[in-house]
Amino acid sequence: MEDKNRYRFVIQAAVVLVRGCIGLIWASAGPLIPLLMEAFKISRGEAGWFASSAPLAIAAVSIPAGIIMARYSLKKTFAVGALLQAGGILAPLVDSYVWIVATRIVFAIGTAITVPIATAIAAEWFSNRELPLINGITMTFISLGNALAYVLTVPIATVISWKAPITIYGAVALTCAVAWFIFGRDRRPDKTAPLAKDASTANGNGHGLSIKQALTQRSTLLLAFATMGMWALGNAIGSWLPSYYHEVFKMPLGKASSIAAIITGAGAVACFVGGILPIRLGRRKPFLIVPGIFMGVAALSSVMFSNPLLIYVSVALFGVFSSLQAPTLFTIPMELPNCSPRTGALVISVMQCGGNLGNFIGPLLVGYLADMTGSYLPGFITCAVFSLSLLVAGVLLPETGPKAKPVPVLQPAQPALAK
Repeated sequence: MEDKNRYRFVIQAAVVLVRGCIGLIWASAGPLIPLLMEAFKISRGEAGWFASSAPLAIAAVSIPAGIIMARYSLKKTFAVGALLQAGGILAPLVDSYVWIVATRIVFAIGTAITVPIATAIAAEWFSNRELPLINGITMTFISLGNALAYVLTVPIATVISWKAPITIYGAVALTCAVAWFIFGRDRRPDKTAPLAKDASTANGNGHGLSIKQALTQRSTLLLAFATMGMWALGNAIGSWLPSYYHEVFKMPLGKASSIAAIITGAGAVACFVGGILPIRLGRRKPFLIVPGIFMGVAALSSVMFSNPLLIYVSVALFGVFSSLQAPTLFTIPMELPNCSPRTGALVISVMQCGGNLGNFIGPLLVGYLADMTGSYLPGFITCAVFSLSLLVAGVLLPETGPKAKPVPVLQPAQPALAK
C-alpha cells in the first residue's frame, strides 16, 4: 500500500536543504581557484588541490562511513554529516592555504556521510515507483546550488573578500543542519534495523545481502566505475572552465563563471526530466548509455571553439548529459536484488568512493598537464575519454526498472510418477 504519511515531505524537504548545500559549496571551487592563485601566489597544480582535496577525502571515508551508517540511526548519522558540511564557517579563523584546504576537507567528510544516507532516507519514506522522481528533485536542487555558486561567488568575493563566499556558504550549511536536527526523524524501527555482518542473518531469514556482498557485487563495482570517469570529467570542467575561458578566450572572470553556471542550470532541468522519464519508460539503462555517449563530446565542443553561440549550446548540452543520469544512478542501488535501503546506501557509498576518486583526479590532471604543456586541452581530452566509463557500465549493468525481464525461478525436479 502506498505510504500516505504527509510528514515524509517535511523529511525530504529537510534532506534536500542539506543536499543543496553540497551543490553550493562544491561548485564554488571553480570561481575561487583564480582568486586563491592570486592571494597565495600558487601555481595551477597547487590551486587544483582546493578542488581535488574534497573528492579525495570523500573517496577515503565513504566506505567506512557507509559501514558505520549501516549500524546506527539514519537521523543521527545524517545530522553529524550535515554539521560537518559547514566546515567553511571556520575560514575567517585561518590564513594559510593549507588550512583553507582543511576546511574543504571537513566539508567533504560531511558530504561522504550525507549523500548515501539521503538516498536511504528517501527509500524508507517513499515507494520504489516514487524514488526516481524524488531523486530527480533532490539532484535538481543540488544543480541549482551549483548555479548559485557560479553566479554569486565572484561578486561576493569582489565586494567583501575571497574568504567571504566560503564563510557564507558554511553558514548556510550550518543553518540547514540545524533544520535537520529540528525536523529530522527515523522512519520505523523495523525499517532501520542494522545490517548483519553475515548473509545468513542479514534479514533474519537468510535473504538479503551481507555488508561484504553489498560492497563487492558486480553491479556495485560497475556503478563505481561509471561514476569514476563521469565525475572526473564533470569536476575537471566545473573546476577549470572559468579559468580556461578567462585565460584562453580572454573573458572577464565574472562572465566566465556565469557561462559555467549554464551547466548547472541545464543540469537542473535535466535532473528533473531524468527523474520523470525512467518512471514513464520503466527502464534505467538508457539513461546511462545515452549520456555516456554524448557527455564527452559536449565537453570537448565547449572548449574547442571560441564562437559564443557554440560555447553556449555546448555548455548547455554538457549540463544536460552530465545530469540526466543522476536520478537513475541513485535509484539503481535501491532496486538491485536483495537490497534494502541500508544495503542500497552502502552500494552508493562504494559508488561515491569511485566517483570521487575521479573527482580527485580530474582537476589535478588538467591543472598539472596545463603547467607542463601550456594548454588545458590535453587534460580535458583525457577526462572526456575517461567519461566513456558511464557508457560501458550502462551496457553491462542489469536492467532494474519495472520493465526488466523477470529472472526465471528454477523449480525443483518432480519425482517421476509410478506407473
